[in-house]
Amino acid sequence: MARVEHPKSPLVAKLRGVHLFHFEGAPCAQRVRFALAEKGLARGRDVPWRSDAAATLEAPAGTWTSRPVSLIKREHLSEAYAEIHPDMVVPALVHDGRLYLESMDIVRYLDEALPGPALIPPDPDAAALAAELVDEGKRLHVSVRYVSFRWGLGRLGKLDAQTEATLKRLERDGSPEQLVSFYARFDRDQIDEATFLQHLRALEHGYARLERMLGDGRPFLVGDTLSVADILWSLAVLRIRECGYPFARFPALSAWYERIERRPGFRDGVMAKHRTLSRVFRLKAAVENLLGVGLRAASGAAAG
Repeated sequence: MARVEHPKSPLVAKLRGVHLFHFEGAPCAQRVRFALAEKGLARGRDVPWRSDAAATLEAPAGTWTSRPVSLIKREHLSEAYAEIHPDMVVPALVHDGRLYLESMDIVRYLDEALPGPALIPPDPDAAALAAELVDEGKRLHVSVRYVSFRWGLGRLGKLDAQTEATLKRLERDGSPEQLVSFYARFDRDQIDEATFLQHLRALEHGYARLERMLGDGRPFLVGDTLSVADILWSLAVLRIRECGYPFARFPALSAWYERIERRPGFRDGVMAKHRTLSRVFRLKAAVENLLGVGLRAASGAAAG
């Protein structure tokens, strides 16, 4: 899904410039912030995500307005936010009164709409490979969710009964996110360990493919310049790294990720306000790995 033709929220039509509804620690939102930074758009001020106050409606030229939606407070699972994003996930982007959804569709839109370096390679073969890698990464999005809920969020990811009921009422038919189904099982510990390990194995297969590709010394996934493929996969690595996964077993992938980490676009777009939360996740993961109950041990079980 890209542009939404008839948004339900009256706020959308009022916004001018670029406004991003997002959460600092959400990988899909991080993809879009990374792209915005790479395209040269600076982060502007944070405003309440629901605000329609006159002073918050226009993003100054050269910046994007941040409208944080707290996943911790379950603000995304509200009627007001469902009018902006019918699947109740982040991100959602508004540009001059037009609403765009689905993170990689947003990234492609930004690549076309904004000046700056191209994120889709001009070479047809490289563009085709980038699109293939993006499609594979999007298919593994659900696996990132399962692994990060199991070894990252844990009990903090569970919903209370009232929030579950709200979600069930608001989720639209055919939602690709299937949040009601996921939470109905996760909240009641009805997802067996084999399922979590299956999703971990799927991610490991994806990482292994990247390891083989990067083994020829290329600096980025499809060649000499950063592309949409690097944007998607770098955030799939960051989130699972925060859960304590031992990426040392993929040395070429680890070296590539370190190059991505050093980019100003990654530092400013992804990590600027996420560093503290990222450290908390990594500390939790380190303790669990020391105790033998973390993702490091689970990865060995999955590979065995």
